[in-house]
Amino acid sequence: MHDDVAKDVRSEPFRAGESVALRSLHAFGSRGRAVSFAVAGRVLVDDDDVAVVASPLGAAVRRRAGVGSGPNARLVLPADWDGSYVEDSWFGAPVVRVHPKGAAWSVWRWHDGKQWLPDWYINLELPWVRTSMGFDSQDWTLDVVARRHAEGRWSVRYKDEDELAFYADEGLVSEADRSMIERTGEKAAAAVHAGSFPFDADWSQWTPQPNWVAPQLPAGWDAVR
Repeated sequence: MHDDVAKDVRSEPFRAGESVALRSLHAFGSRGRAVSFAVAGRVLVDDDDVAVVASPLGAAVRRRAGVGSGPNARLVLPADWDGSYVEDSWFGAPVVRVHPKGAAWSVWRWHDGKQWLPDWYINLELPWVRTSMGFDSQDWTLDVVARRHAEGRWSVRYKDEDELAFYADEGLVSEADRSMIERTGEKAAAAVHAGSFPFDADWSQWTPQPNWVAPQLPAGWDAVR
């Protein structure tokens, strides 16, 4: 859980409108560090404080191929993976990901073309690192889902606790890392209830536009330096 995310670090911010790759990197035994999941995105903001990246419908997606294990056969364990990827594309509704720089999570919201959908999805992960092709992180499995109600009250629930427990039982996540991830989830939930950024932000400035071209992943998207 404490692997270096990226060696190929870029200091210069991306310009609004640029296409980038968002990648989750993990260690896979004898294969070493590799891309676990990648999705193409369109940069909306990239500065010292925040990165905002949107994946419109059709944005390129790559995920590890293999037969799933664990809860509901959802997980492709390192031993199940042959090193290949499934080529896919983003579907359902465009998603906007907001990463407050240095935070151990990003906040995702979906827009159906008319309005933002009610769930706010907090993806627990290593802080994003800007690279030559986009942003690298490491997904931590456990997630937080929040919803703001009409009277302004927030409700929060956790997602994929069963997957994190399975990883721990398989020895793929140490008890120390599991505890760290769970504490991070508590901090994220506290940020929701406190109305911290980006839960207090004006998301209308990041509304996906129907004329956006679906971004593709750059050549060499699977290379890990």
